[in-house]
Amino acid sequence: MKSGKFSTNPLSKKIYAIILTTVILIAGSFFYFISLNNLDSSAQMEEKLSGGMNTDVSEKQMNAEDNYEKSIETQNINNANKKQASIPYIFKYELKGIQENNFYIKTSSDGAQKLFYYHPVDEDINVQLSEGDIEEYQIHSIGGQNYYPLILGYEEAEIMRKEGLFSNIGDSIKNFFGKNVVVIGIMQKTEGALDRAYFIPLNKEELN
Repeated sequence: MKSGKFSTNPLSKKIYAIILTTVILIAGSFFYFISLNNLDSSAQMEEKLSGGMNTDVSEKQMNAEDNYEKSIETQNINNANKKQASIPYIFKYELKGIQENNFYIKTSSDGAQKLFYYHPVDEDINVQLSEGDIEEYQIHSIGGQNYYPLILGYEEAEIMRKEGLFSNIGDSIKNFFGKNVVVIGIMQKTEGALDRAYFIPLNKEELN
């Protein structure tokens, strides 16, 4: 009879191998499912993050579109207001203290539209003159008749001189839109619409 330290029974070796294989399979399955769960959790997290980012992007895009539409609407309103009151807006940047409601337009006998500004003689007037004296902006009596002071825009004065309507400061003009006037000053050149305007202490209804 042979003797040894360890048993060499084939059956016990097979059982040991089966047990070891089973343990390996169970452990592998365990780690496999853990891996699947981790992947699923990562995918869900990524989807949430992506959804949040998409929501933020969508909100920002909507806000940008809303702001753009509001800016367009505001611009359209401003343009409409300027069209409705184009004359006052022109002058707000050329002369301080003007009253936009004091501007009006009259049509001359030859069909030309003329721009007037009503300014009473008893109120201070903030106009820089290239010719004349602002202190003369008052009603003058000539030959027993009243003559109203008239201040001309720079370009309008040149046109009227070429047409022979007046030559010098202090010249009178009869029947100027139905009234007698005396030219008391010419405004400095503004490179704007004021260069074609008239300042007079008469409102629209008082002129023909």
